[in-house]
Amino acid sequence: MKKHKFQQIRITVNSPGESLRLTAQTDKQYARLRGIYVSLPQESLIAGTMLGLKVNNQEVFEDLHEVKLLTSGNQVAPNQKFFLFEEQLDAGGSAIEGRLTDGAALETVPGDLAPEGYPYEAKIYLWLSNEN
Repeated sequence: MKKHKFQQIRITVNSPGESLRLTAQTDKQYARLRGIYVSLPQESLIAGTMLGLKVNNQEVFEDLHEVKLLTSGNQVAPNQKFFLFEEQLDAGGSAIEGRLTDGAALETVPGDLAPEGYPYEAKIYLWLSNEN
């Protein structure tokens, strides 16, 4: 069995300022949640975007945790992009819950076309491991 897996959670954001609930379950074959990385399709979407996260009802990040602290640009090597958890977080089929809130200001008028860049897909990568 492989020692590591990068599990992906995808969330479609349709409009500026949208707040979306997310639920998932970690792969049962991996014991530990080692880290997290959030990928947004454009750097301009990072500012103001928030992520809240719970693992098995244990709060990891409050709903107001800035995504810019959990992401990195292309200048960072792929194996250094993840925010690593210092504490032991169990994976093994753990329930993942959270909320992603888009950081754009709400400046659209009902009936207007979606602003440039919307809709987009946010990707949350969970680094699962069987190592201590």
